[in-house]
Amino acid sequence: MTLRHVLGTITAAVTATAAAATLALLGTAAPARAAESGMAASARAAESGMAASARAAELGVTPGTYTNYSFSGAPVLTEVTWSTTVPHDPGYRANIFWSHQFGFDRGSGAYFGMQSNGGSKRTLLFSVWDVSEARAGSAGSWCQTFGGEGEGMSCRMNLDWTAGHRYTFEVAAEGDGWFGATVTDTVTGASYKLGAIKTPATAISPSGMVDWTEYFEWNNPRANCYDQPFSDARFGVPTGNGGTVTGAVASTSSSANACAPMTRIDVAAGSTVQNLAVGNSVRGAVTGPAGKCLDAFGGVADGVVADLYTCSGGANQAWVRAADGTLRLPSDYCLAADGTGNGAAVRVRDCAGTGAGGAVTDPARQWTYNASTHAVVNKASGRCLDVPGSDTANGTALGLWDCHGGANQQWNVPATY
Repeated sequence: MTLRHVLGTITAAVTATAAAATLALLGTAAPARAAESGMAASARAAESGMAASARAAELGVTPGTYTNYSFSGAPVLTEVTWSTTVPHDPGYRANIFWSHQFGFDRGSGAYFGMQSNGGSKRTLLFSVWDVSEARAGSAGSWCQTFGGEGEGMSCRMNLDWTAGHRYTFEVAAEGDGWFGATVTDTVTGASYKLGAIKTPATAISPSGMVDWTEYFEWNNPRANCYDQPFSDARFGVPTGNGGTVTGAVASTSSSANACAPMTRIDVAAGSTVQNLAVGNSVRGAVTGPAGKCLDAFGGVADGVVADLYTCSGGANQAWVRAADGTLRLPSDYCLAADGTGNGAAVRVRDCAGTGAGGAVTDPARQWTYNASTHAVVNKASGRCLDVPGSDTANGTALGLWDCHGGANQQWNVPATY
């Protein structure tokens, strides 16, 4: 069985069974991600061109949520509109994909969504499997092929989308098998046509539509539930043929892994809200004296000094305040105290969590935040993260000291919701 054969099942039904088949093809045990509805995981594997054997060896554990839709009466759909609102920005360094997945009456599947790309430019994208023709849309858009275990075309545009704005995603038939994709910011009124892709289809299938959120740091074997930022997204139910038909929520699910307890899907009239990495903060800077950042000196690695440095937006300054009390950088590295006494060094260490989903129980790696005093307090010692001597020069190594409320112990941390 080839990947394209598996992906072709989306036109009939996007189910956990199809996901399990895809995982089996990729060489990954099905139970690890059996709750995933559809081609989300395989989509990125194919577009990145990763070999199945490499994918099998490089899986982290990250959250995923899914909303499945149905349409009454099996209408013929020549146009469908979805919507996405991301109320809280998960952080510029977040790696998250919010997607509308669907199929056609002929051919393979497609998806259409928006990404936050870990510090690279944010992206809108429309991708279809088993096709070879595409044309770009608005200025700044482009279309490209993707390959690997599957192949197809993808039309894209970089857009620094705005948290809190509602974006509509419309796919419409343009004749002769062409389907165009347009994104509209309903707050500003700005519209962006990503392009059009030629398919063997005449209509969009009313079966197998799924809205999903996934964290594509699962490609990193060190990724786990506690180093991922909180995210939330409101997905409106899809409408078709100019709003004359409306879908309904058929079911919801979360990835069947250790992150599932940290996800929640709220179903309301006309929408669902997918919440992931619940209990964690968004990913961002921890700022302190002189407006400078808590920094992993020289990069993210075990044992490097935690220092004060001009904020750069780099991965070595992109922290998540996790539900287990840790402060984490990407790839599962934690802020840790080397001791408990005054002057003890503070470093970046491998989190080495032994609890479910990578949870840490070592108090040297756990911190509390006092929102009133802005103190970051080490659990093992009860002492505060301190800038020695109030020296705000770049590269000043941080340590522990008795909490006294001074400016050299005041920090602002990423928000929790």
